[in-house]
Amino acid sequence: MLSYSKLWLCLLITLGCSYRTAVDAQVYSLGSCPGVNVVSNFDVDKYTGKWYENRSYFAIFQIGLDCITAEYTKSDTGVTVKNEGTKKILRTKSIVTGTARQLEAPNGKLGVTFASIPFAPADAPYWVLGTDYTSYAVVWSCTNRAFFNSQIAWILTREQFPSTDTINTALAVLATNGISQNPLKTTTQNNC
Repeated sequence: MLSYSKLWLCLLITLGCSYRTAVDAQVYSLGSCPGVNVVSNFDVDKYTGKWYENRSYFAIFQIGLDCITAEYTKSDTGVTVKNEGTKKILRTKSIVTGTARQLEAPNGKLGVTFASIPFAPADAPYWVLGTDYTSYAVVWSCTNRAFFNSQIAWILTREQFPSTDTINTALAVLATNGISQNPLKTTTQNNC
């Protein structure tokens, strides 16, 4: 049996050797990904359009950005994803595009691929846990690693400055699924 310090050493080695984990998510937990409920009968057409990131877990690929948005457009091959943010210091745009597809239609389990990002996995988990399509969406991603998992969560809104009721509804989706709200940080949407 591994001692406590050896267990942590193994964890650090695993984290250090897994660059893709840094791309996938920034919140780590021991064990496998928890079971969650995704939207059943997910309607891709209603989901398309522009969403504002209201809050999310820290993600290395979003470091130094505010005014983050995601825009989804239906295409012949699936859904085109355009993520945009503004660099905090230079105030220039940062844009990355990718594709999304439903992994288990008709539910809200999607896979997102950003071919332009080195080491980014194909079909990275993008699970829609809740949405009313018109005001909020709760998106979650979890990837199993050897003996731990890496997670990220986003709350997206149709309005740049949503109501408190909208945010509370989205937070309730996380709570219902047992997903921690503590790592959520509000995304700046001012001076965009």
